[in-house]
Amino acid sequence: MLNSLMRRIAGRCETHDRASYVVTARLEQEAGMPASPPPADFTDAHLDPNLIDCGHAWCRTRRH
Repeated sequence: MLNSLMRRIAGRCETHDRASYVVTARLEQEAGMPASPPPADFTDAHLDPNLIDCGHAWCRTRRH
């Protein structure tokens, strides 16, 4: 409970403020860096947090 309260106070979402391969690869491409190899797990390689609705209204307004 304390963790979720601290995240909310800081404006951090447990779902969307987490590193994912899709987001990292996109940032690497935009920066002109060589792409990192994808993870072996299919789910980890294709998980895009921006497609997930975490259910928090404050998070949706912050991301858009």
